Amino acid sequence: MNTLRREFGALGWILRTAVIGLTAAAIYKELQQPAEKRTWHGRLFDFVPYDFRLPTPRKLMQAWWNPDSGTIFSEQPFGVGWTVNLGTVVPMLRGLLSRGAEPTPTKRRRRSSRAKAA
Repeated sequence: MNTLRREFGALGWILRTAVIGLTAAAIYKELQQPAEKRTWHGRLFDFVPYDFRLPTPRKLMQAWWNPDSGTIFSEQPFGVGWTVNLGTVVPMLRGLLSRGAEPTPTKRRRRSSRAKAA
């Protein structure tokens, strides 16, 4: 149990360090531009999204609950990286759970005489 706790602790440390580093890089990128050209949103390394503008309620809902998008991950409404789109994940989980909840008839096989002898 301690080993598992240490491994998860190490993973948490790595993730926190990555998020702090990416946040610092995004702020640095914005501060390198003249004040009139700063947008406070964009992408780091043409991959990781960031947005430091104050999010609207609509933007929060679009990030966290947008079943029409069909994507599991969406851009963070505030900060660096991605967030989980629950509007896509919840229906997927409901579908998986409903399939698993239905009892399916199974036929029992009789063991052959060879299997009994072994």
